[in-house]
Amino acid sequence: MKALLLAAALAVVAPAFADFNDKNPINATVTGATPSGYPRTMVEGLNAVVRDAYPGSAVSFKPNSPGGGVLAIAEGQADFTATATGTEVKLANEGQSPYTKPLKGKFSYVMQLYDNQFIHFLMTKEWADANGIKSWADIAKKKPKMRLAINRPDNPQTTIGGPYEVMKAYGFSINDIEKWGGSFVLGNSQIGLDAITDGKADVFMNARNLADSLVKDIAGKRPLLWIDGDRATVQKAADTFSNKADMVEKGTYAFMEKDYPTVRMWVSLLAGSHVPDEVVYKYVKSIAEGEARVQAIGGSLKTSFTTAKMATNPAKLPYHPGALRYYKEKGLVK
Repeated sequence: MKALLLAAALAVVAPAFADFNDKNPINATVTGATPSGYPRTMVEGLNAVVRDAYPGSAVSFKPNSPGGGVLAIAEGQADFTATATGTEVKLANEGQSPYTKPLKGKFSYVMQLYDNQFIHFLMTKEWADANGIKSWADIAKKKPKMRLAINRPDNPQTTIGGPYEVMKAYGFSINDIEKWGGSFVLGNSQIGLDAITDGKADVFMNARNLADSLVKDIAGKRPLLWIDGDRATVQKAADTFSNKADMVEKGTYAFMEKDYPTVRMWVSLLAGSHVPDEVVYKYVKSIAEGEARVQAIGGSLKTSFTTAKMATNPAKLPYHPGALRYYKEKGLVK
């Protein structure tokens, strides 16, 4: 009888001490990225690193959006989402639009992927000169009619968490654009830049890598300017979603004659609460031990990802137990 009780007790505690240091495969679905573009390239690259570290693993990509990705992992429709920022974390936890109910406790933190997503606040020189606009303060004061190329609100990080908050910090809102006689071109950054090129938009607010070749090319055809502002005011906007203000250096683009402020965001991998510790642990371990290969994926990962910064958690979201276990083993968190 005692032997049976002891065996039962060991069976209960065994999962907490399970050894994940094997090469057994894992199964996982990663979402949060659109069907094309860099986010998909990033996810496919990360998944390939994991599959090679654990042969036979079925780690796949499921297209979605940054906002939709968090909802998907919270509802168990996917395991990880790879494009979450402080905006999605806060809005989802609190059940603010575009989320219809609080999702707190249904997802947790896995790793920071990079922290150099810069919102570009651009306007055509033609529109700026015609309206006497150089800065955010000018826009607030003069209330100009503008055709604004911006992402959809269901992509919260490049709308609600960036441009919307900067507008608020300067005393107006996204809803005022139409009140001033303006209009919108809604879509991702490629759609927005195409609209600028084709003369269908005057102002662009979305995320691009700094020194982006497409922005440079467009500026050569249709002169652009960066919307100027005060770093402290931009920081007030950035604080809302655990981001920070940063300065885009003079010369990053040929039309920048000085440093300009913007919102700099971090991007993370999150996991649903349903995902087993072993799956998260092994995903984290393979990425951590494949630093050079992860950086070779390119883009923001090349310039910002490091194993040492994986545990960085600006929003202080609880870590997934599987990720926390790895970080504690490696001394990346206490």
